[in-house]
Amino acid sequence: MAKKRAQQQIPAGPHSLALRLDVMGITAYMTKPAIEELISQLKRISEAAPEELYDVHIAMHFGGWSGEGDYIPPSFGHHDGLGPVVKKLRNENNQLKAGMSQQEIEIGITPDEAYRPFDITIMHVTPEVVQKVTAENNELDF
Repeated sequence: MAKKRAQQQIPAGPHSLALRLDVMGITAYMTKPAIEELISQLKRISEAAPEELYDVHIAMHFGGWSGEGDYIPPSFGHHDGLGPVVKKLRNENNQLKAGMSQQEIEIGITPDEAYRPFDITIMHVTPEVVQKVTAENNELDF
């Protein structure tokens, strides 16, 4: 019976990935199906030409939908007092504010509440882009 239960794994989705941020960095806790799905996505982007700028957005990709049609993001947590810092940065981000609907603004939803909480994006690029990213801290134009 225990062996049968061990074989029944939750498929990759919102309950297959949890992201945790602390002062040491970001840790992604993933189930085996999530790791296998990440491998397939990394294989997909690595097989494309780096000039195509293919990427995978981890939290977005491993989200899912409820029966009511609501988006369910993977869990994102933060420790060591980083929550207020992340919230402040997200709420002051004009790009996030610009994407909000008038209705969300009118009912008092903040950018932090309107968007999935956090994402990690993995992008396939050329060595020159890696060098440019290393040298610059600002947004990059490819």
